[in-house]
Amino acid sequence: MNAFKLTALTLVMAASATAAQAADILTIPDVTVSGSVAATTDYMFRGVSQTGSDPAIQGSLMASHTSGLYAGVWASSVAGGVNKDGSEMDFSVGYTMPLALTPTLSSTLDVGYTRYAYAGSGADVDFNEFYAKNSFANSLMTDDSLTLGVAYSNDYFNESDQYFYVSGDYSAPITGTNFGMVAHVGYNKFDDNFAMSKALGTNPNAGDDYIDYKVGATFGVQGLGAELAYVGSDLDNSDCGTESCEGRVVLSLSKSF
Repeated sequence: MNAFKLTALTLVMAASATAAQAADILTIPDVTVSGSVAATTDYMFRGVSQTGSDPAIQGSLMASHTSGLYAGVWASSVAGGVNKDGSEMDFSVGYTMPLALTPTLSSTLDVGYTRYAYAGSGADVDFNEFYAKNSFANSLMTDDSLTLGVAYSNDYFNESDQYFYVSGDYSAPITGTNFGMVAHVGYNKFDDNFAMSKALGTNPNAGDDYIDYKVGATFGVQGLGAELAYVGSDLDNSDCGTESCEGRVVLSLSKSF
């Protein structure tokens, strides 16, 4: 990533932190502003590297209303494929609603829309995605979290037509330590072999669907949140023609505010 793009992303993150601090001065009733900055050894999106196996810097800013409405932006550096030395910005709006299922089991339904926008790609790769997620909590296991989700795009990345995504995420603390565990699995479905090839750069013989996964640990480092995980998919180098689909260990450091 060149110096200009690095500077631009750094300024976005600095602006996010400034905006969060300003919220303490210019308080809007019933609105909470939060955000984060992060660095990762590789930006893996649904099991595929978005940075050509290189590190990335990332940041987010979110405004949430007590009614359940929220809006936010998430940004990352990207590189490789059609995203050479570029950046990604995801703009989201949505609504969350608590649901009481049983006396001990509750959940939070989250429905929304995300616009994925890319700069520096030189191609028409932006796309829209609608999603619904349900996060479950058990009062007997208050620190455990299970989230099931589904997403749909009528015209996915690089104009690759319809796309469906079904996912599950689980996280839990490790009793007696300051460590936790995280796990994820997702199923990616495209219209046909050529649609997946257009979106991921895979060999058409790779098929029209694949599974991505993650398993790892979370911990704290000098006031920062850390995650060390193995991230991959059932695709391999012969499917992708590059190492972008190869499983790898990823270390991420983040700071929330």
